[in-house]
Amino acid sequence: MLSVVVAMSLMLSDADAGEASSVDAGADQQVDTNASAPDAGGFEIADAGVEVSRETKVHDSRLVDPRRIAGSAQVIGHEELERQENNDIHKVLGGVPGVYVREEDGFGLRPNIGLRGVNADRSSKITLMEDGVLLGPAPYSAAAAYYFPAVTRMVGVEVYKGPASIRYGPQTVGGAVNLRTREIPDGFASDIDLSAGNFGSKKFHGWIGTGDENMGFLIEGVSLSTDGFKVIDGGGPTGFLKGELMAKGKLFTDSSRWWRTGVELKLGVATENSHETYQGITDADFKASPYRRYSSTANDDMQWLRTQIEVTHVLTLGEKFTLRTTAYRHDLDRDWHRMQQFRTGPELYDLLTNPTANTQQYLEILRGERDSVGADQQLMQAFNHRIFYAQGIQTTANLQVDTGPVRHDLEVGLRLHADQIHRVHSQLAYDTRDGAIVASGDPFFVLRNFDSTTAFAAYASDTLTWGHLLVSPGIRVETIRVSELDEDTRARSSATSVAPLLGIGAVYTFTPGFSILGGVHQGFSPVSPGQDASVLPERAINSELGARLTGKGLKLETIGFWSEYQNITGECTGSTGCVGDEANRQFNGGRARVLGLEVLANGKLQVTPDTALAADLTYTLSHATFLTDFTSDNGLWGSVQPGDFLPYVPLHQAQLRVRASYKSLEVGVGANWYGAMREVAGQGTPLENVSIPDRVTMDATASYQLNALRLYFTANNLLNTAAIVSRRPFGARPQAPMIFQIGVKYEFR
Repeated sequence: MLSVVVAMSLMLSDADAGEASSVDAGADQQVDTNASAPDAGGFEIADAGVEVSRETKVHDSRLVDPRRIAGSAQVIGHEELERQENNDIHKVLGGVPGVYVREEDGFGLRPNIGLRGVNADRSSKITLMEDGVLLGPAPYSAAAAYYFPAVTRMVGVEVYKGPASIRYGPQTVGGAVNLRTREIPDGFASDIDLSAGNFGSKKFHGWIGTGDENMGFLIEGVSLSTDGFKVIDGGGPTGFLKGELMAKGKLFTDSSRWWRTGVELKLGVATENSHETYQGITDADFKASPYRRYSSTANDDMQWLRTQIEVTHVLTLGEKFTLRTTAYRHDLDRDWHRMQQFRTGPELYDLLTNPTANTQQYLEILRGERDSVGADQQLMQAFNHRIFYAQGIQTTANLQVDTGPVRHDLEVGLRLHADQIHRVHSQLAYDTRDGAIVASGDPFFVLRNFDSTTAFAAYASDTLTWGHLLVSPGIRVETIRVSELDEDTRARSSATSVAPLLGIGAVYTFTPGFSILGGVHQGFSPVSPGQDASVLPERAINSELGARLTGKGLKLETIGFWSEYQNITGECTGSTGCVGDEANRQFNGGRARVLGLEVLANGKLQVTPDTALAADLTYTLSHATFLTDFTSDNGLWGSVQPGDFLPYVPLHQAQLRVRASYKSLEVGVGANWYGAMREVAGQGTPLENVSIPDRVTMDATASYQLNALRLYFTANNLLNTAAIVSRRPFGARPQAPMIFQIGVKYEFR
């Protein structure tokens, strides 16, 4: 269901959508087919019945009238992305209500994103897309987002929540995030972007393209690197090098005909080499040196290579019908070498979060202060090699018709998808000798299997507009067959499931600047391959109700949401501290409830013709609790009682951003409040070693435009505060210290 609320915009100009005279949600509108996304600073609210001067390009590059949408979603446009110049998706999403994150490496290399109460671990409970195509390595078989595109090359980020989730499965409980890549330009255009910062950070980003309405091409590349901000005992690298290259081409028939057809091609290759680890440190060591890494992590390293190919056929008949079909293939080969456990000693999570006198010797071995003695004190290095593919074909048909006073925007989507993960996991023992780790023996296999899924998904929606009322009912059906093959035992297992899902959203416009919205939909998260037959899919009934107020210079949106889980599920993963037989197992969690409130407001003031002030404020309240009692092997849950709070869901989160502009100069500052989070389900005040305290960070931006040249400066964690952001999977890990960059952009036109 097309249920997009293109969220609130800070326009440092005189254009204001709230000044429209028409309040008819179905009124005709002049469409600027060359319009780009509303990329004013912050967000732009799309309100049924409000005339707007520009439209929004959404996930399938099709222009959509923002008056003909219902529900809750936000779009971060190109201009705001350029203002932030942030390469960390966690920071980019910080100003979107209903979104919360669990930081990990300080750079956002492997994001943990949650929406409206869902588990943020590896972003596995939300649907991730690039240009409307699933981007995960294996979205059904292994939903963890071990690959994520470089945000710096994106021109838009869309966050869909509420009834909008019906369109973007398979994960429909929390919502979806779609990344928009650059389109082929009209005429010749090229940009180059260079920046440098502390910790040896560098960015090289450039693109070149040319085209017209019938043909064209685009080539874009980006390289990101840093030396890292952590320090390993005994020395060693802690940074990363990441590169991406994308090419696009198109060929269309002449647009003067009543019908038009064409083909678009998109190719991509991406690589990463990051010296990252899952292992943190004890709280005591964190207080003394928060950016320390023990010598046991000196060999930890992630490397991956990803390729993509997408071919899209577009057919339009007149102005009322569009058919868009995309065939895609994505491959990812990743290898992660990392410290995982002692051979038979204490578990790393317990050792680092609750050290005792009896385990002191093991801590000294991790630090390189004591040599290993015996097999139980050996460090086991994981060599986790995984090979993924995801492929499929999807098509979307859109038809606009009128039946009397009612306008219909009918849309039907079909997708046949297949993906697979091939796990080849081995381990190698290491001894600590004179402060360094030394290999002992030969590597041995611990897991070799294939998990695969074939899925057919279909959805249909109709956005009906009648005067001031807009209603969008929709249905989605997921048919999923999963299978697993154990390479060692040759054991096979398979299962098939069918999930019909319903949803509906509505907007009623009272005046050009005031409307109410509401909706309800069925949330769903599938069971991955190889699970016990007792594991059930995650299911929930999700509701929302809110209002929008838009006036000259001021915009406000408030939405309350309620998710009632019939069965919430969790997964024991390496990123949460699971090792051995428990890894990759899913668990039922029974009934749960998430109640919340999202507030988004902004205002602007034109002080003089050359001077403007603006402010954004977002706030999210998330009250997430279990309603049933159970005992789980999932370390995040354990023994649960009704009323226990879900882990890693902050009760409060807020962001305030203010900025001022004078002619070509703009400066801004932001404050981010991340509420406290539990690391284990429970009630009352949690123990210090199983909770993440609340924290406040500040950031700053500045830019100066001189014709085609733009100079910019950004800084995150302006106060350079050290804070724990997670103890999962193995010990305390810090947020990044103050990181700044100075850059220059030049446009060739």
